[in-house]
Amino acid sequence: MTPLEPVSIGSRTPGGPPSGAMPSRVQPMLASAVAEPFDSTDHIFELMWGGLRTMAYVRHGHARLIGRNGCDFTPQFPELARIPDLVKAREAIVDGEITAVDAQGVPSFEALRPRLNALVPHDPDAVPADFRKKKKQAQIVFHATDIVWLDGRSLIDRPLWQRKNRLHDVIVPSAEFCAVDFVDDEGTAFFAAVLDRRLPGIVAKLKASQYTPGERSKQWLEVRAQQSGDFVIGGYTFGGTRRKNEPFSQVLLGGYDEGRFEYVGAVTGGLTDAEAKELVHTLEPLHADAPPFIDPPRVDRFVYWTRPELVCHVRFSEWSRDGYLRFPIFSALRPDIDPTACELS
Repeated sequence: MTPLEPVSIGSRTPGGPPSGAMPSRVQPMLASAVAEPFDSTDHIFELMWGGLRTMAYVRHGHARLIGRNGCDFTPQFPELARIPDLVKAREAIVDGEITAVDAQGVPSFEALRPRLNALVPHDPDAVPADFRKKKKQAQIVFHATDIVWLDGRSLIDRPLWQRKNRLHDVIVPSAEFCAVDFVDDEGTAFFAAVLDRRLPGIVAKLKASQYTPGERSKQWLEVRAQQSGDFVIGGYTFGGTRRKNEPFSQVLLGGYDEGRFEYVGAVTGGLTDAEAKELVHTLEPLHADAPPFIDPPRVDRFVYWTRPELVCHVRFSEWSRDGYLRFPIFSALRPDIDPTACELS
């Protein structure tokens, strides 16, 4: 799989908005993190679904679903094949999240694990998974949050409220594809409701914000209700608390702080024995002679260091005072995320 290269979203015509051929890839705009919710008449507030950030490229009755680092999700989500029929346009680029939602309407990132594992290089003779069988376990939904291109025109210079209007105009809502609702002004009460339902969090977006591809902007602010994040695997150990004959005892995690690869903790739970063996099989080609961390942890077990090239998503209770994850639980590999994007600050 070769990631797609980002290209310009359009060129300006004199006296008019950007126009031209639809770009093959647009980097998603990212939000900055804040600790507390707030109220603001200048913002709208959306639910964080905790899924896979995805751009849907719809053109001539076909759709491609592309992740943050250029991964093509299209084969992994056959449930979303109807998206072109649900967009009232010849061509469009729609920003959103692919989410697995259970019967109670609660998103489950772990339910996406088989889809993400299929993107990681494995035995070429392995039988491909039948993802349609997973549909009974969790509903796959593309939650559309923005639109950046529509019928030959770039919308990135339009304010968010205008893009939202266009998004709701062009999407025919269905069980698997819909434009997300949002709350005006009252972020604090919305966040309280999210806490009650144990949902991932909220995103506050300035109503006047333009779309800035590839940038982590302070015009969009995320407030997490659940602690989770994406971290880079830097090694794994043997011996300790896991049962005899298990593939490993811990996976060592890190992230980047001003270009320095820092150790943040070790994850032990969240994987079955079969999944742990598959993870070790994936990590074996990444073995390294030296630790990748700037300040390696002291490990009193046998350890394999690995090159920091594989990202995983984990849930955890909190950050400790000395900057380590407390009680991390493995959720899934993230082959759609560039390791250098896993920043700690």
